[in-house]
Amino acid sequence: MSPLRYWMLASLVLVGHNGAEPQGSDRRVGEYLAPGDYVIGGLFPIYSTFVFYLISTHFIPLPVCLLRSFYPQGYHWLQAMRFAIEEINNGTELLPGVRLGYEIYNTCFESTVAIESAIALLSNSEQDSIEVTCNYTEYNTRVVAAIGPSQSELSIVVARLFSFLLLPQVSYASSSNVLSNRRNFPSFFRTIPTDEVQADAMASIVYMFQWNWIAIIGTDNDYGRQGIELFSVQASKRKICVAYEDLIPLHLTGVQFKAKLVSIVNNINYSKINVTIVFCDDRFALALIDTVLQLNITGKVWIASEGWVTSTSFQTLTNVASIGTILGVAVKTGNMPGFDQYVLAEDPGSCINPTPTEICHDSKKLHTELAAQDCLSHFVQTHNGVVDTQPQRITFNVYSAVYAVAHALHALLECDSGSCKKKSIYPWQLLETLAQVNFTLNGHDIYFTPNGDPPTGYDIVNWHWNGKDQEPEFRKIGEYRALWKELDINVSQIQWNTPGNQIPVSNCSTSCKMGQVRMLKGYQSCCYECVDCPKNTFQNQSTLQLNKCIACRSDQWSKERSVECHNKSIAFLEWTDSPTIVLSTMAVLALLVIISAVAIFIVHFHTPIVQFAGGSLCFVMLVSLAISCCSIFCFVGCPTQLSCTIRQPIFNIGFTGCLSVMLTRAFQVGSLCGTSSIPPTLCPKLIIASMKYLVVAFIIMCPAALCTWQFSLPPTVLNNYNVSETQIVVECSESSLSGFGLLVAYNALLGLACFLCTFMGQRSGQAYNLARCIMRSTLIYFAAWIFFIPTYTSFSGKLVPCIQMSTGMISIYGILVAYFIPKCYIILFKPEYNTQSNFQSSPDNLSSKEREQ
Repeated sequence: MSPLRYWMLASLVLVGHNGAEPQGSDRRVGEYLAPGDYVIGGLFPIYSTFVFYLISTHFIPLPVCLLRSFYPQGYHWLQAMRFAIEEINNGTELLPGVRLGYEIYNTCFESTVAIESAIALLSNSEQDSIEVTCNYTEYNTRVVAAIGPSQSELSIVVARLFSFLLLPQVSYASSSNVLSNRRNFPSFFRTIPTDEVQADAMASIVYMFQWNWIAIIGTDNDYGRQGIELFSVQASKRKICVAYEDLIPLHLTGVQFKAKLVSIVNNINYSKINVTIVFCDDRFALALIDTVLQLNITGKVWIASEGWVTSTSFQTLTNVASIGTILGVAVKTGNMPGFDQYVLAEDPGSCINPTPTEICHDSKKLHTELAAQDCLSHFVQTHNGVVDTQPQRITFNVYSAVYAVAHALHALLECDSGSCKKKSIYPWQLLETLAQVNFTLNGHDIYFTPNGDPPTGYDIVNWHWNGKDQEPEFRKIGEYRALWKELDINVSQIQWNTPGNQIPVSNCSTSCKMGQVRMLKGYQSCCYECVDCPKNTFQNQSTLQLNKCIACRSDQWSKERSVECHNKSIAFLEWTDSPTIVLSTMAVLALLVIISAVAIFIVHFHTPIVQFAGGSLCFVMLVSLAISCCSIFCFVGCPTQLSCTIRQPIFNIGFTGCLSVMLTRAFQVGSLCGTSSIPPTLCPKLIIASMKYLVVAFIIMCPAALCTWQFSLPPTVLNNYNVSETQIVVECSESSLSGFGLLVAYNALLGLACFLCTFMGQRSGQAYNLARCIMRSTLIYFAAWIFFIPTYTSFSGKLVPCIQMSTGMISIYGILVAYFIPKCYIILFKPEYNTQSNFQSSPDNLSSKEREQ
C-alpha cells in the first residue's frame, strides 16, 4: 500500500480504538440493532445538534447531541429503513431464505459522531476497530452496505472512509455535487437528485415567473454554500440578478444568532426583494421564518429547497401564511403500503434513551418548569407530525436505497432460481452489482447513473392554507424532469397569498416595451432604464441583441421604438404630381404662344414692328424659347442616363440663343450705337447688317463648347437615401457643378449686358422704345434666376427639378410677355400703330441725317 493509505489506516485504527471507550459508546446514542445473515448499516440523525429549538416562538437553549434533543424527521427515516428490511425478510421473492439485519447509528448532525459510527460499521469485531492488514480484498466488514447519512457534509466525511474499503454507501438525502466524483468517492450512491438538478429546477421556477431581482440564503455548510453557488450559475445563464446573498451561521449561539437572522431579513426587505431562495434544512428554515414573522415582513415569495419544503416543523408557528407564498422543490413522492400503520405501532419514547420526559425535565438542560412543559408539548406535536399522512419523500428514498442493496444481493447470491446461495460477500463484490441494479419499486424506476446518481427530478410544491388552519398542505403543482431539464407547473393551482391571487413581481426595473433597449444603472444587469430606439434603428426580436438598437439599411427606414425596418419607396418627379401638371400645362401654353407668335410674325413679316423687333432674328429667339420650353419635359419622370445628359445643355443653350439675339438688338438700339454722343465709327462692325447672324452664332457656340463637360463627365442617375426618411429619391447627379455653373453664369452675363445697353437706350424719345422691352425681359429673367440660385442649393427632394423648371418657365413667360406679346397685340388689335413713323428706325437702315444727329 502507498504511504497515504497506511496513514489513513492508522488513523482509522486509532479512532476506532478510541471509539471503544465507554465515553465513545455513550456518544453513539440511539443505536438500533437486529441480527441477520447480511447486515446493512444505517446512519440517521435521531438527535439534533441545533443549539436553539423553536418553541412557542421563543428560542430556548436545548442540549447538543450529548444532551439528546430528539429529531423526529430522522426517526421517521430510520423507521423507513427498518420497515423496508422487515418487508424484505417477510417476503419470499427478493431474498428467499436470507434474513437481513441492520445496525443503525445516530449521527446527531455532527461529523465526529458520524465518523465514529462509520468506523464501527467498517470494523469486523465488537471492539469498533479495524484490523491492520496488507490486503483488504478479503476483508469482511461488519455490514455489507451503509444507508446514509442525510447531510452532504457528513456524507463527504464518511464516504472517504467507506471508499477506502469500497463499502457500498447509498445516501437518501445527500445532494452535494461533490459526491458525484467517482474518483474521490467510488463507492457512493444516492437516491436523491444532485444539488445541480435542484438549483436548475429552482432557477427554472424563477425564470418562468420572470423574476430577476432575488436573494439567496443558505446555511454556512457544504449544502448551503454549494446550493448558493450552483443556483448563482443557473441564474446567470437566465439573466437573473442575485441582489443579495448571505449565510446562516452555524457557529453563533443565542443573541448573536438571533441578531444575524434579523440582519438577513432586514437586508432582504431593504433591497426591495420579493423572491428569496433558501437552501437549508428545516431547523434553520424554522428559525428564519420565525424571524420574518416577528419583523412583520409580509407578501414575499419564498422558494424552499428540498431540505425544508415539506417539513412539518412549521405547524408550531402562528400566521405563517402572512409571510407570503412558499414554493419549493421536493423529493418525488413514493408509495409505501403499510408504512403509516407500521410507524403508528411504534412508540418512539420507548426507543430513546433517555426518554423525552427525562430530557425536558432535566434541570441541567431547561431551567424553568414552563420551558420544560413547552419542550414536552413540542415533542408530542412533532412526533404526531411524523406519523401523519403527508406523502412519503425522503422516507421513500430510504426505502428505495434499502431495496437497491437488496437487489444487488439478489444478483450476487444468484437468487433467480427461487433460493439464494449464501456465501461470504466482500464489499467490493456488492459494489459491482449495486452499480448495475435496475428495477421498478411501487411504480418508480430505480437505477444509478455512472456517477451513482438517480435519474429522477423533483416535485414542485406549494404551501396551501385552508381557512384558519395553521398547518399547511404541501400541494404538488408540477414537476421538474431532470433528464430533459423540463419544468411543468400548473399555475392555476398556486396559492399566491396576494390580493386577487396575483403573481408577485420581483424586478429591479420594469420590463421594457418592444422597441426599447436597456440602459444599465450600476453594475447589476437587471437594473436599467428603458430607452426608445431612435429613428432609422430597430430592436431585432429574432436575435440575442435585444439590448442594442440596430441601424436600418440605407434603403430602409423606421420610426422611433421600432422592431423592424420598412423598405423605402422610390420617389421621383412624376407626371401625376401636382407641380408637374401645373408646369407642364404652362410649358404647353408657352409653346402655343410661341407657335402663335411665329405664325403672326410670318404673316406680318414685312411690317415695321416685326422688322423693328429683329426681323428674321425673332424666329431665332422664338425657336430658342421653344427649345428651352421643350427641355422642361426632360426633368419629369424617372431619370435616365439620357435625360440627365441632355436636359441641361438643351435648357441653357435655348436661353443662350434667345439672349444672344436680344443682346444684338440691345447693341443696335442702345446708346452705344445709336446716340449722338458716340460716333458711329465706334459701333462694332459685327452687329451691322448681315454680320448680326455671325454674332448670334458666335454667342451660341460658346456655351455649346462649354457643354463638352456633359460628355467628358456625364451626370449619373443617383439614388439619394438621405433626402427623405421614407423615400429613395432618384435624381440626376451633376458630375461637374462647375460646368453647370458656367452655363448659368454665361447666360447671366448675356442678360446683364442686355440690361446695361437697354437701360442707357431708354433715353431715346421715340414713340416706341425697343430698349424698354428688352430691359423688362431681362429684369424678369434676373428675378427668376436670383430666386433660383439660393432655392436650388438649399432645397432637396424629388421636387428639386421643379425649381429649375419654374425658373425656366418664369424666364420664358417674362420674355414672351415683355417682348413678343406687345408686338403681337399691336399687329392684331392696333394695326394703326404698326407704321414706320411710330417706331425708331432700324439701325440697319439709318439715314445719313440720323447719323449726323
